[in-house]
Amino acid sequence: MNWRKSKMGIFAMVLVVILVGSMMRTPITTIPLILGNLAQSLRVAQGSLGILTTVPLVMFMVFSNFASQILKRMGFKRSLLLALAILVLGSALRMVVTMPTMIGGTILIGVAIAYLNVFMPSFVAAYFPQRIGLYTTLYTFSMMMGSAIFNLITAPIVKLTGWWTMLLILTVVPVLTLLTWGLIVPHLPEEMDGRVPTPTDNQAPTKTVIWQNKRAWCFLLVFGCQSVMMYTFTAWMPSLMAYHHVGSGIIGAIMACFSLIGLPVSVFLPQTLTRVSRQTQVGLILSAGIVGLGAAGMLFVQNTAATWFWLIEALLIGYSVNLFFVFVMTMFAMKTASPYQTAQLSGMSQAGGYLIAALGPVLYGMAFSANPVGSAQNMVYLAIVLVATVAGLAVVKMDQI
Repeated sequence: MNWRKSKMGIFAMVLVVILVGSMMRTPITTIPLILGNLAQSLRVAQGSLGILTTVPLVMFMVFSNFASQILKRMGFKRSLLLALAILVLGSALRMVVTMPTMIGGTILIGVAIAYLNVFMPSFVAAYFPQRIGLYTTLYTFSMMMGSAIFNLITAPIVKLTGWWTMLLILTVVPVLTLLTWGLIVPHLPEEMDGRVPTPTDNQAPTKTVIWQNKRAWCFLLVFGCQSVMMYTFTAWMPSLMAYHHVGSGIIGAIMACFSLIGLPVSVFLPQTLTRVSRQTQVGLILSAGIVGLGAAGMLFVQNTAATWFWLIEALLIGYSVNLFFVFVMTMFAMKTASPYQTAQLSGMSQAGGYLIAALGPVLYGMAFSANPVGSAQNMVYLAIVLVATVAGLAVVKMDQI
């Protein structure tokens, strides 16, 4: 059966893209919202659970660079099955609330999402080569909508049924995703760009060569800078707002707004990037940089509990980070010659990028412990925004890597 000629086949593929996208952040970004409850249950200091945010980033760093090799050996169908199965196993393991199982489950979740982060740009390039913008929009929108929904529902669900329910929900969604993909797999060809892989595909840059490609490093810098901003903000902004006596309900709403601001970016940016001139792309990158610098500037005068201040801060950071993220995820497919090359560039960028990102929450935590309102962390944030902007402009100017 040709799935492209079947309405049910197209619906199933769209559903898979949405479900996978919804699980590419939420298993990590939801945990900080129930960290206090977890610490009480495990009878440990809340600060010691920062590892649950850092571990996935380390897994992203370690395993992203191997994803293209797995894709090459196993093909899309089995590779995606493997990643989803690991995600289900890790989520189920976290439901057994002990320190070893929480860490073990988080490690598996990090491995799974590392693979999914690399697979999805290649998946879009392979199965939807003529509609890269549309389907990149679909899964990035799902990522941000998933985070926003979980940010909004976590506090009410914890209040009504307990925090363990959130771990259950975070397991059920991956199970549904795995079942959906398992049902559609028999009807899919093992195709790349609408065809069976040929020896030409194997001529894409090898793993070693891609790391020696100076142009590829621009992608790594953009991805790494947006990642360190996103994960540091997610991990520590709730604590920073709490330090300024912002209420927990308001904190949850502000974090949801942080996710929601990315929705219009994810909807319009991928298709816009495929259609507009390079000068317009330059303007978009500059807007992300200017807004990011504005957000960094606000942090130098943060001594307030005013809701409007933290809401504006979250919206500015959210716009900047999400624009950089959607930009680089779209460019992975636009600046490469084949889906295998897309996977290699994506894997290299994410492996190095998450090395940068893994340092963010840890170093910010140390700075926060020393001085929650110190200027050192804000100066670093300014520098990161500038690096992301310059690297993004370099990506725009190149034809292909």
